[in-house]
Amino acid sequence: MNKQNKQIVLMVNSECNNGCKHCYLLYKGHREVKNTLELVDKFHSQGYGVIIAGSETLLNRGYLKAYERVGQKYLLTNGILISQSPEVVDELCQYGIKEVRISLHFSIQEDLKSVPERIVEKAISNAKKKGLRAKIATVITKNNHRNVLDMCKSAYDLGADGIKFIRFINSGRAKEFNFCSGLSEQERKKFFETVDSVRSLYPKDKFEILIHGNFGLKQGSRGEELSRCNRYCPAGINLFAVDPDDNVYGCPFLMGYQIGKLSEGKIIIDKDLCNGKRDRCLTDYLL
Repeated sequence: MNKQNKQIVLMVNSECNNGCKHCYLLYKGHREVKNTLELVDKFHSQGYGVIIAGSETLLNRGYLKAYERVGQKYLLTNGILISQSPEVVDELCQYGIKEVRISLHFSIQEDLKSVPERIVEKAISNAKKKGLRAKIATVITKNNHRNVLDMCKSAYDLGADGIKFIRFINSGRAKEFNFCSGLSEQERKKFFETVDSVRSLYPKDKFEILIHGNFGLKQGSRGEELSRCNRYCPAGINLFAVDPDDNVYGCPFLMGYQIGKLSEGKIIIDKDLCNGKRDRCLTDYLL
Protein backbone atom coordinates (compact mmCIF):
# COMPACT_ATOMS: atom_id res chain seq x y z
CA MET A 1 0.00 0.00 0.00
CA ASN A 2 2.65 2.52 1.02
CA LYS A 3 6.20 2.46 -0.35
CA GLN A 4 7.72 4.53 2.43
CA ASN A 5 10.09 2.75 4.80
CA LYS A 6 8.59 4.57 7.79
CA GLN A 7 5.00 3.93 8.80
CA ILE A 8 2.53 5.27 11.34
CA VAL A 9 -0.58 3.39 12.36
CA LEU A 10 -3.09 6.10 13.20
CA MET A 11 -5.55 4.63 15.71
CA VAL A 12 -8.53 6.93 15.15
CA ASN A 13 -11.19 5.60 17.55
CA SER A 14 -11.93 3.23 20.42
CA GLU A 15 -15.70 3.02 19.89
CA CYS A 16 -17.11 -0.37 18.92
CA ASN A 17 -20.56 -1.89 18.40
CA ASN A 18 -19.50 -5.18 19.97
CA GLY A 19 -17.85 -6.12 23.24
CA CYS A 20 -15.31 -8.84 22.48
CA LYS A 21 -13.77 -10.10 25.69
CA HIS A 22 -10.34 -10.54 24.15
CA CYS A 23 -9.96 -6.96 22.85
CA TYR A 24 -6.34 -5.90 23.41
CA LEU A 25 -6.79 -2.15 22.83
CA LEU A 26 -6.02 -0.01 25.86
CA TYR A 27 -6.70 3.52 24.64
CA LYS A 28 -10.00 5.46 24.76
CA GLY A 29 -11.63 8.21 22.74
CA HIS A 30 -11.53 9.21 19.12
CA ARG A 31 -9.88 11.66 16.76
CA GLU A 32 -12.01 14.10 14.77
CA VAL A 33 -12.07 13.45 11.04
CA LYS A 34 -10.71 16.91 10.21
CA ASN A 35 -7.74 16.44 12.56
CA THR A 36 -7.16 12.95 11.15
CA LEU A 37 -6.89 14.31 7.61
CA GLU A 38 -4.57 17.10 8.76
CA LEU A 39 -2.29 14.59 10.48
CA VAL A 40 -2.22 12.36 7.42
CA ASP A 41 -0.93 15.28 5.34
CA LYS A 42 1.68 16.18 7.98
CA PHE A 43 2.94 12.60 8.23
CA HIS A 44 3.14 12.28 4.46
CA SER A 45 5.18 15.49 4.28
CA GLN A 46 7.65 13.87 6.73
CA GLY A 47 8.01 10.76 4.57
CA TYR A 48 5.75 8.44 6.59
CA GLY A 49 3.32 6.00 5.13
CA VAL A 50 0.07 6.00 7.11
CA ILE A 51 -2.27 3.15 8.02
CA ILE A 52 -5.73 3.96 9.36
CA ALA A 53 -6.99 1.68 12.13
CA GLY A 54 -9.02 1.77 15.29
CA SER A 55 -11.64 -0.26 16.94
CA GLU A 56 -14.65 -0.17 14.56
CA THR A 57 -13.90 2.74 12.23
CA LEU A 58 -17.14 2.27 10.27
CA LEU A 59 -19.05 3.77 13.21
CA ASN A 60 -17.92 7.12 11.76
CA ARG A 61 -17.81 6.77 8.00
CA GLY A 62 -16.17 10.17 7.78
CA TYR A 63 -12.95 8.24 8.40
CA LEU A 64 -13.30 6.76 4.92
CA LYS A 65 -11.93 10.08 3.66
CA ALA A 66 -8.73 9.27 5.54
CA TYR A 67 -8.55 5.78 4.03
CA GLU A 68 -8.83 7.40 0.60
CA ARG A 69 -6.26 10.08 1.47
CA VAL A 70 -3.60 7.50 2.44
CA GLY A 71 -4.48 5.15 -0.42
CA GLN A 72 -5.45 2.32 1.91
CA LYS A 73 -7.37 -0.34 0.00
CA TYR A 74 -8.40 -2.53 2.94
CA LEU A 75 -10.43 -2.01 6.10
CA LEU A 76 -10.61 -4.01 9.32
CA THR A 77 -14.13 -4.55 10.69
CA ASN A 78 -16.27 -6.87 12.79
CA GLY A 79 -18.72 -7.01 9.87
CA ILE A 80 -21.87 -5.96 11.73
CA LEU A 81 -22.59 -2.79 9.74
CA ILE A 82 -21.68 -4.42 6.43
CA SER A 83 -24.06 -7.29 7.17
CA GLN A 84 -26.89 -4.91 8.03
CA SER A 85 -26.67 -2.63 5.01
CA PRO A 86 -25.33 -3.24 1.49
CA GLU A 87 -25.27 0.57 1.12
CA VAL A 88 -22.27 0.60 3.48
CA VAL A 89 -20.38 -1.49 0.92
CA ASP A 90 -21.28 1.03 -1.80
CA GLU A 91 -19.68 3.72 0.33
CA LEU A 92 -16.55 1.61 0.83
CA CYS A 93 -16.24 1.22 -2.93
CA GLN A 94 -16.71 4.98 -3.38
CA TYR A 95 -13.64 5.64 -1.21
CA GLY A 96 -11.42 3.07 -2.88
CA ILE A 97 -11.69 0.13 -0.48
CA LYS A 98 -11.06 -3.14 -2.31
CA GLU A 99 -10.92 -5.59 0.58
CA VAL A 100 -12.58 -6.04 3.97
CA ARG A 101 -10.96 -8.09 6.71
CA ILE A 102 -13.61 -9.39 9.08
CA SER A 103 -13.04 -10.85 12.54
CA LEU A 104 -14.29 -14.38 13.14
CA HIS A 105 -12.79 -16.64 15.79
CA PHE A 106 -13.83 -20.15 14.89
CA SER A 107 -14.88 -22.46 17.73
CA ILE A 108 -14.26 -19.80 20.40
CA GLN A 109 -16.37 -16.85 19.20
CA GLU A 110 -19.13 -17.52 21.74
CA ASP A 111 -16.65 -17.58 24.60
CA LEU A 112 -15.06 -14.36 23.33
CA LYS A 113 -18.47 -12.69 22.85
CA SER A 114 -17.36 -11.80 19.34
CA VAL A 115 -19.58 -11.48 16.28
CA PRO A 116 -21.33 -14.77 15.40
CA GLU A 117 -20.66 -16.64 12.20
CA ARG A 118 -24.07 -15.92 10.63
CA ILE A 119 -23.38 -12.16 10.71
CA VAL A 120 -19.90 -12.60 9.25
CA GLU A 121 -21.33 -14.82 6.51
CA LYS A 122 -23.84 -12.10 5.56
CA ALA A 123 -21.10 -9.45 5.61
CA ILE A 124 -18.93 -11.55 3.29
CA SER A 125 -21.86 -12.05 0.94
CA ASN A 126 -22.71 -8.32 0.85
CA ALA A 127 -19.08 -7.39 0.25
CA LYS A 128 -18.49 -9.88 -2.56
CA LYS A 129 -21.73 -8.93 -4.35
CA LYS A 130 -20.18 -5.49 -4.82
CA GLY A 131 -16.87 -6.88 -6.05
CA LEU A 132 -14.85 -6.56 -2.85
CA ARG A 133 -12.51 -9.23 -1.58
CA ALA A 134 -13.28 -10.55 1.90
CA LYS A 135 -10.81 -12.17 4.28
CA ILE A 136 -11.29 -13.46 7.79
CA ALA A 137 -9.06 -12.51 10.73
CA THR A 138 -8.89 -15.19 13.42
CA VAL A 139 -7.29 -15.03 16.86
CA ILE A 140 -5.29 -18.10 17.80
CA THR A 141 -5.18 -19.28 21.42
CA LYS A 142 -4.44 -22.52 23.25
CA ASN A 143 -8.12 -23.37 22.80
CA ASN A 144 -8.23 -23.40 18.99
CA HIS A 145 -4.67 -23.62 17.64
CA ARG A 146 -5.10 -27.29 16.72
CA ASN A 147 -8.10 -26.56 14.49
CA VAL A 148 -6.33 -24.93 11.53
CA LEU A 149 -7.77 -27.32 8.94
CA ASP A 150 -11.34 -26.90 10.18
CA MET A 151 -11.00 -23.11 10.38
CA CYS A 152 -9.68 -22.84 6.84
CA LYS A 153 -12.42 -25.10 5.50
CA SER A 154 -15.09 -23.07 7.32
CA ALA A 155 -13.70 -19.77 6.03
CA TYR A 156 -13.54 -21.12 2.48
CA ASP A 157 -17.12 -22.45 2.71
CA LEU A 158 -18.30 -19.02 3.89
CA GLY A 159 -17.00 -17.56 0.65
CA ALA A 160 -13.93 -15.82 2.10
CA ASP A 161 -10.93 -15.18 -0.14
CA GLY A 162 -8.53 -15.97 2.66
CA ILE A 163 -7.85 -16.21 6.36
CA LYS A 164 -5.22 -14.51 8.51
CA PHE A 165 -4.23 -15.95 11.88
CA ILE A 166 -3.32 -13.49 14.64
CA ARG A 167 -1.65 -14.58 17.86
CA PHE A 168 -3.60 -13.80 21.06
CA ILE A 169 -2.41 -10.66 22.86
CA ASN A 170 -2.79 -10.60 26.64
CA SER A 171 -3.51 -6.87 26.84
CA GLY A 172 -6.45 -4.56 27.51
CA ARG A 173 -9.73 -6.34 28.26
CA ALA A 174 -8.08 -9.69 27.53
CA LYS A 175 -6.07 -9.48 30.77
CA GLU A 176 -9.28 -9.92 32.74
CA PHE A 177 -10.46 -12.85 30.67
CA ASN A 178 -9.02 -16.15 31.90
CA PHE A 179 -10.44 -18.22 29.04
CA CYS A 180 -7.67 -17.20 26.65
CA SER A 181 -3.96 -17.72 26.85
CA GLY A 182 -1.07 -17.66 24.41
CA LEU A 183 0.81 -20.54 22.85
CA SER A 184 3.87 -22.19 24.30
CA GLU A 185 6.98 -22.29 22.12
CA GLN A 186 6.30 -25.92 21.24
CA GLU A 187 2.68 -25.12 20.31
CA ARG A 188 3.80 -22.17 18.20
CA LYS A 189 6.20 -24.31 16.18
CA LYS A 190 3.55 -26.99 15.70
CA PHE A 191 1.11 -24.31 14.56
CA PHE A 192 3.54 -23.15 11.86
CA GLU A 193 3.93 -26.73 10.66
CA THR A 194 0.18 -27.29 10.53
CA VAL A 195 -0.43 -24.09 8.56
CA ASP A 196 2.23 -25.08 6.02
CA SER A 197 0.52 -28.45 5.60
CA VAL A 198 -2.96 -26.96 5.17
CA ARG A 199 -1.72 -24.34 2.68
CA SER A 200 -0.91 -27.13 0.25
CA LEU A 201 -4.62 -27.99 0.06
CA TYR A 202 -5.70 -24.61 -1.35
CA PRO A 203 -4.56 -22.76 -4.50
CA LYS A 204 -3.17 -19.41 -3.31
CA ASP A 205 -5.08 -17.50 -5.98
CA LYS A 206 -8.35 -18.96 -4.68
CA PHE A 207 -7.80 -18.92 -0.92
CA GLU A 208 -4.88 -17.27 0.87
CA ILE A 209 -3.73 -18.53 4.29
CA LEU A 210 -1.65 -15.96 6.17
CA ILE A 211 0.09 -15.74 9.55
CA HIS A 212 0.48 -12.36 11.26
CA GLY A 213 3.98 -11.26 12.16
CA ASN A 214 3.12 -11.18 15.86
CA PHE A 215 3.65 -14.96 15.95
CA GLY A 216 7.33 -14.20 15.78
CA LEU A 217 10.08 -15.93 13.85
CA LYS A 218 9.62 -19.08 11.85
CA GLN A 219 12.63 -21.39 11.82
CA GLY A 220 14.47 -21.23 8.52
CA SER A 221 12.57 -18.18 7.30
CA ARG A 222 13.80 -14.87 5.92
CA GLY A 223 12.61 -13.32 9.18
CA GLU A 224 15.10 -15.43 11.11
CA GLU A 225 17.90 -14.00 8.98
CA LEU A 226 16.67 -10.45 9.50
CA SER A 227 16.44 -10.93 13.26
CA ARG A 228 20.15 -11.61 13.48
CA CYS A 229 20.81 -7.98 12.53
CA ASN A 230 17.80 -6.63 14.47
CA ARG A 231 15.80 -5.91 11.31
CA TYR A 232 12.90 -8.35 11.76
CA CYS A 233 10.49 -5.86 13.32
CA PRO A 234 10.52 -2.08 12.71
CA ALA A 235 8.41 -1.27 15.81
CA GLY A 236 9.67 1.79 17.66
CA ILE A 237 12.21 2.54 14.93
CA ASN A 238 10.40 2.87 11.61
CA LEU A 239 6.93 1.89 12.79
CA PHE A 240 4.79 3.73 15.35
CA ALA A 241 1.19 3.70 16.55
CA VAL A 242 -0.52 6.91 17.64
CA ASP A 243 -3.73 6.99 19.71
CA PRO A 244 -6.38 9.75 19.86
CA ASP A 245 -4.61 11.39 22.82
CA ASP A 246 -1.36 11.72 20.81
CA ASN A 247 0.43 9.01 22.78
CA VAL A 248 2.98 7.09 20.72
CA TYR A 249 3.70 3.35 20.87
CA GLY A 250 5.90 0.90 18.99
CA CYS A 251 2.93 -0.79 17.33
CA PRO A 252 -0.82 -1.35 17.97
CA PHE A 253 -0.06 -4.53 19.94
CA LEU A 254 2.20 -2.68 22.38
CA MET A 255 -0.11 0.02 23.65
CA GLY A 256 0.88 -0.72 27.22
CA TYR A 257 4.36 0.62 26.50
CA GLN A 258 4.22 4.31 25.66
CA ILE A 259 7.48 5.44 24.09
CA GLY A 260 6.70 9.04 23.17
CA LYS A 261 4.22 11.75 22.23
CA LEU A 262 2.95 13.44 19.12
CA SER A 263 3.86 17.13 19.28
CA GLU A 264 2.79 19.57 16.58
CA GLY A 265 2.46 16.71 14.15
CA LYS A 266 5.88 15.22 14.89
CA ILE A 267 6.79 11.95 16.61
CA ILE A 268 8.88 12.64 19.72
CA ILE A 269 10.44 9.49 21.24
CA ASP A 270 11.69 9.67 24.82
CA LYS A 271 12.32 6.02 25.70
CA ASP A 272 13.34 2.73 24.12
CA LEU A 273 10.71 0.18 23.29
CA CYS A 274 10.40 -2.17 26.29
CA ASN A 275 13.59 -0.64 27.76
CA GLY A 276 15.58 -1.77 24.75
CA LYS A 277 14.61 -5.46 25.03
CA ARG A 278 13.28 -5.63 21.49
CA ASP A 279 13.55 -9.41 21.31
CA ARG A 280 11.02 -9.67 24.13
CA CYS A 281 8.71 -6.81 23.19
CA LEU A 282 5.60 -9.01 22.86
CA THR A 283 6.52 -11.72 25.35
CA ASP A 284 4.61 -10.22 28.27
CA TYR A 285 1.46 -9.99 26.14
CA LEU A 286 1.48 -13.39 24.53
CA LEU A 287 1.29 -15.74 27.49
